[in-house]
Amino acid sequence: MTAYPHSPPESPRAFPISVVVDFRTERDRRWGSGHWEVVGVIAGRHVAGGDRTVRGAPIRAEENDRQTLWTGLAVELHKDEVESYYHNLMAEYPSLFVVARDEGDAPLEPYLASVSYGEASSYMETDASVFSLPMPAEIYRWVEQFVLEHYVPEKKKKRRRDDRKQGAFCDGIR
Repeated sequence: MTAYPHSPPESPRAFPISVVVDFRTERDRRWGSGHWEVVGVIAGRHVAGGDRTVRGAPIRAEENDRQTLWTGLAVELHKDEVESYYHNLMAEYPSLFVVARDEGDAPLEPYLASVSYGEASSYMETDASVFSLPMPAEIYRWVEQFVLEHYVPEKKKKRRRDDRKQGAFCDGIR
């Protein structure tokens, strides 16, 4: 079997990723010094030494901009979420969702990645910090393969006309 640069992950249900978090100072400092946000996702184990987990390793530190790298995360797929994956793939802009802890001045700490709209919206309802990023091509192909193997669309049911209501009175008028 030929090894491609972006070959599928070892597990058919988990794809390793790394997340880039950025802190930018505000130009107008009246309301605070700045904010953290997730700005990128790198698909695969090839970042920062493979299997080693890196928790907030600095990538860049400039006066108005700091970036950190978080590895050791993975996107996991589950059969009961396959319809949500399908709808995500069919969207105009397929997304990968990153959920992170936001402790004020402390760096944003990503702890979950998903391609499920349902899972992402559940975290949004609890006021968690959820970031939507473009889905990397490697993850798109991997999710697409999973959906092709497991998704069975529900058959549309034909509406049946209820003949009993045909001759019924409507507001006393026949």
